[in-house]
Amino acid sequence: MKQKRAAVLSHIRDIVLAPGFTPSSLTSNVNACAAALPAAELSNILTQLNIEGHTALYWAIVNNRPEAFWALEELTSCYPSDCTYDLRIACTITSDHEMFTQIYLGGRAREDRLLTGFLSCPPDEIQVHTCDELANQFNVVLRIRMFQKRLRTTKHCYNEFVAGGRIWWLRFRMSTDGIWHARIGLCRLSPPARLNAVLLIEAHSRKPGRATPPEALKITLSLTDTKFLALAPWQSTKGIDCEPPPEMTLRISKELGDWVMHDTTEYVDHEGILHAKLEMTLL
Repeated sequence: MKQKRAAVLSHIRDIVLAPGFTPSSLTSNVNACAAALPAAELSNILTQLNIEGHTALYWAIVNNRPEAFWALEELTSCYPSDCTYDLRIACTITSDHEMFTQIYLGGRAREDRLLTGFLSCPPDEIQVHTCDELANQFNVVLRIRMFQKRLRTTKHCYNEFVAGGRIWWLRFRMSTDGIWHARIGLCRLSPPARLNAVLLIEAHSRKPGRATPPEALKITLSLTDTKFLALAPWQSTKGIDCEPPPEMTLRISKELGDWVMHDTTEYVDHEGILHAKLEMTLL
């Protein structure tokens, strides 16, 4: 069995690392691996940090081999925590939000995950668009479902996305003083960042025959409005909550106002979805 494992791992290394990789050879190599070992054993090999300190799936992402990633991913039964952590690193390196979303790496607070499950709430939609790569400008388009219902139940709503070689979190929540806030910050693994951003929340007319469309709500989430020089990730690389240096902060926060709870607010549509765009510039 040990020899079979070594042979399979060698095949997998070739699939994700060998410079002469061609998609046409993928099926036969993957089938050979699947035939050599029981499914559970093969899944274990694919999700262990056994190729230069990373998983095979990590290298498939970093080396831009999506065909190899999905072929190998089909042979995995689940992601252990180390594997999930590894894949988040890979998506950060490649700044690949689409892959981050497709393999469900975007975290939600535990209470929010449970609640959306109970409510049969579909996943929120988040798209990241690079506007000007040289100027480090990105637009993040969000469709947050059951927005008010989730906030009324758990007092917060949390999402993650990848942009600019970092994993970001965006949260709507009620603070201890009873005031609603929009907040943004960096997740573990992300380097510090200097951010200027504007969150535009789309308005929807609920009055038939209204002559002019309502204006979007504009919320500035910018370091220039604070005393800090940069954002720091909220956890160290070892997953420990950390206190940032005095010149850095863990979040940028702005008050939302009480429209969040209004039944007739213009800032969610008739299906309860909040539509927003986050315009980001990294300085």
